[in-house]
Amino acid sequence: MHHEIGTYLITPLTIILLMSGVTGIIISVYLYKYRKTPGILHLSLLQIAIAAWAFFYALEYSATVIESKIFWSKLSYLGIVFAPVFFYLFSLHFAYKQHRINATLLALLFGLSAIFLISVTTNDYHFLHWKSYHVDPKLNTTIYTYGISFWLVFAFNYILLTLSIANIIPLIFKYPENYQQQIIFIVIACVFPVVGNVMYVFNVGPIQGFDWTPIFFAFSGVILTYINLRFGIFDLVPIARNKLLAILPDGVIIVDKHRRIADVNPAFLELTHRSKNDTIGKSLADVFPKQKSLIDQLAPKEQIESMDLEAELSGQLTYFDIRVTSLFDQANQMNGKLIVLRNITEKTIYQQSIQNTNQQLKKEIEEKEKLIADLDAFDHTVAHDLKNVIGAIVTSNDLLKLEIENKNYQNLEEIIELIQLSANKSFHVIKELLTMASVRQQDIKREQVDMAGILKECEIRLDDMIKTSNVTIIKPKEWPTALGYSPWIEEVWVNYISNAIKYGGKPPVLELGAKQFYHEKKIRYWIKDNGNGLTKQDQTKLFKKYERFNQTHIEGTGLGLSIVKRIVEKLGGEVGVISAGIKGEGCIFYFTLPQE
Repeated sequence: MHHEIGTYLITPLTIILLMSGVTGIIISVYLYKYRKTPGILHLSLLQIAIAAWAFFYALEYSATVIESKIFWSKLSYLGIVFAPVFFYLFSLHFAYKQHRINATLLALLFGLSAIFLISVTTNDYHFLHWKSYHVDPKLNTTIYTYGISFWLVFAFNYILLTLSIANIIPLIFKYPENYQQQIIFIVIACVFPVVGNVMYVFNVGPIQGFDWTPIFFAFSGVILTYINLRFGIFDLVPIARNKLLAILPDGVIIVDKHRRIADVNPAFLELTHRSKNDTIGKSLADVFPKQKSLIDQLAPKEQIESMDLEAELSGQLTYFDIRVTSLFDQANQMNGKLIVLRNITEKTIYQQSIQNTNQQLKKEIEEKEKLIADLDAFDHTVAHDLKNVIGAIVTSNDLLKLEIENKNYQNLEEIIELIQLSANKSFHVIKELLTMASVRQQDIKREQVDMAGILKECEIRLDDMIKTSNVTIIKPKEWPTALGYSPWIEEVWVNYISNAIKYGGKPPVLELGAKQFYHEKKIRYWIKDNGNGLTKQDQTKLFKKYERFNQTHIEGTGLGLSIVKRIVEKLGGEVGVISAGIKGEGCIFYFTLPQE
């Protein structure tokens, strides 16, 4: 079916050609939105060239007058000579070879295209492009006899198309699998117009003299549009992917707006010990299942300069520094994120080591400051006691010499006993000082303790005091066990029992016991005396000051409770006292130890 409009014959093929031209313009406008993406402006100009080719060839094919056919044919070369140039420039950008585009190359390509265009338009003067031409009366197609200029144009176009395909095909083998399908489609889009042109030039098509090239070029445009709609290739063209991502030592992940991983580089696979098949297409939550909360934090943020990530990979704890950058399309819509992971495990472990060392040093400094404070608070009492006992020893020694010189032997036994008593007191003071120092410095291993056995040892050590004071000690038949260190706990009980005897009633009555706190997993051990008790003010001085509350008739330095506090705290417990300050009701001194 056909219709005649003046000297033009409208056929279905005319409609197809015109539709191909319209398609080219629509695709060009669509691609122009992405013109800032390297190479896409050339692709848009390619579609304009194809549209011009299709429109002018439609007019040539429809014209019934030979002069009109030649006129429109010459104009169609505006698209014929420039389309391969634009396609070649696009391929250079897509293959990350845009560094080859320079002023010399552009001048050569567009200069040759202009020369060929001039050769076509001036053919009537030299007949180098078409030697002759006539119209096929049945098909209304123009049959040309080609000259040397045509074959030069043919060679120029096919060289550029071949180079374009050569630029793109290797990318199939260089890019990851998720890009390969896109590139294959692009190669098909390259081959389509070549097939159409071969059919025309060598008369192997179904219609002799009909140029299928612009129609096939329109199909190429449709394929490229499909690629963009299906894969978003012009939103995020994989330009320089192998040149940049593959050589980066840091792990790189590209995720889409749905948090699915679209691409990774080799460094990421090496860092995370994962395979490409186990990563591409998976969500971030699948790759880092234990970091869902962190991933949720990343989602709303457009950019993150630095954030630490801790992940267990192949049974090892690995630390990463994360940097996130949002990716936007040409419409300024966020369509993905670029996540860079840097392995900082060695650095983190080193920093943790320094931090632990600093904490240890800080703890040691605090311990030393505490010891200094203890000694500072203790020096008055201890210095006074040591001064008295040493003075007593010196005085007794002088007195002993004098008595011996005078041969007065009646008081010798009393003097010697005084010297012995003063020496024992000096030894006790020194022993307490050494105990306090050893508790600070010594590292011990906590274990289940036999509290009944410990108390038996305490009674042996305090045997003389127990006998002379006529004390009554009430103990439970069984003791709950806790974690501790037996020699130190023995010191605690010795101090508590000896103080209870000294400050208890006359005669002293002591009751010992224990209470379990199941919810806190600890045991409180206690001792109750029948002394005068302690006021609230006196209770605040315990475990801190080295005082005997003006009971000067009682021996001791006051260092014992400080030792008790230091021991119990190092074992993971606490000390305390309970008293109403009522005469006869005494005090309850206690210490706690952990059960596990």
